[in-house]
Amino acid sequence: MDDISRVIPRIRMGMNDMEAFLYLPIPVGDNYTVEELEGALRDKGVVQGVNSEALERMVRERTYNREVLVAEGVAAKEGKDGYYDFHFNRNLDGKPMVKEDGSVDYWSVNRVEIVKQGQVVAEYHPAIMGENGVTVKGKPIMAKRARELPPLKGKGFTRSEDNRVYTSDFDGKIEMKNDRITISKVYEIAGNADLSVGNIDFNGDVLVHGNVCVGITIKATGTITVDGVVESATLWAGKDIILRGGMLGGSKSSVFTKGNITAKFFEYAVVEAWGEISAQVFMNCDVTCRKRIILDGKDAGIIGGKVHAIQGIEVGDLGNDVEIRTEVRVGNDVEVLRRIKALQKEVSDMSMMLDKVEKGLQELERLAAAQALEKNDPRKMQLLRVKIRDSATLGGKQAELGQLEQQLEDARNASIRALRSVYPGVMVIIDEARKFVRSQESHVEYRKEKGEVVSMYTF
Repeated sequence: MDDISRVIPRIRMGMNDMEAFLYLPIPVGDNYTVEELEGALRDKGVVQGVNSEALERMVRERTYNREVLVAEGVAAKEGKDGYYDFHFNRNLDGKPMVKEDGSVDYWSVNRVEIVKQGQVVAEYHPAIMGENGVTVKGKPIMAKRARELPPLKGKGFTRSEDNRVYTSDFDGKIEMKNDRITISKVYEIAGNADLSVGNIDFNGDVLVHGNVCVGITIKATGTITVDGVVESATLWAGKDIILRGGMLGGSKSSVFTKGNITAKFFEYAVVEAWGEISAQVFMNCDVTCRKRIILDGKDAGIIGGKVHAIQGIEVGDLGNDVEIRTEVRVGNDVEVLRRIKALQKEVSDMSMMLDKVEKGLQELERLAAAQALEKNDPRKMQLLRVKIRDSATLGGKQAELGQLEQQLEDARNASIRALRSVYPGVMVIIDEARKFVRSQESHVEYRKEKGEVVSMYTF
């Protein structure tokens, strides 16, 4: 039979040339041979992954008029980046959990994660390299390159020689920020902080598993956590304060923190926080907060005393049915505005004065260069002393001005929101505007409009 009359096998390529399919029409004359089919595949460019057994079977079984998969490429096996397993809680939101019955679980609050000496705090799993693939036409398919992570940085832990296992050097508090682990010492008291323990002044975090008893003072540059009740005591923290059992102040307690406060309740205490305050009850307290105060829970309320938050207050009830005098304030008073105006003038005057001092120094430098002045002229030393002194003073005033201006901005649109009732006897103050509540109101938000406190009902 002439080659001209020979029927030609047909080859179809799969997606991305990862497969090749062979179709054999019924031959005219002799049957196909394996060599003939292999040649047809080569002519089409198929050189990788050819299944010789499939070709032999097609010839032997005379598989005609249907496609058969006869070649397959090799898919690339993607690599896996290296990763760390951390054996501690890295997400301490510091928020108490509200239960289904409306009560607040202050034991759920956690801003301090404790680890023990020798505890594995992190394990590294190295990257798994990928494998390149190839199409049936022999074109390589590059696998994604797996990435190794650098060793963890920080202090308070030991890293194994292969950089895979990290263990704590001592009992302490662990925290992670910007991929840096820090384990620091914690002053931990198993029972009560009482006279047998004495006052505490610690560079780090303080954790009391019992109560803080009458007369005790605790100062910590870090976080103070008390599992029990704080009695008539003094607390000062550079970070947060967590009081799971609350505070019975007896009018002899004070609490100050540069961070946030989370507590079950406060009674007869002076409280100041630069951050937010989250609690359930304030009773006859004097409270100052630079951010927001949120009182959660079915019994949440402010009863008596004075409570001031720059950014806003959200509470269940304000006052009580015996009309106890209760003052709640948000925003800033006139004194803040006066202080800002005074600081602006002082900063301007001092800046002008320093400009004159700088010009005087430049003139003395010019005269000294022209040898018309002694090298250590006393006037130069005097001006330098004035420059150093006034520059430091100016920096302090500028910092205070910036803080107060930010405080003004933070207080913009501040409001007081009562989710349940506001009783007669409550004084509501927003900036310089005041409203005395004379009849009970419910579900109300107080805002300032046109210089007056107005009620907006939130049913």
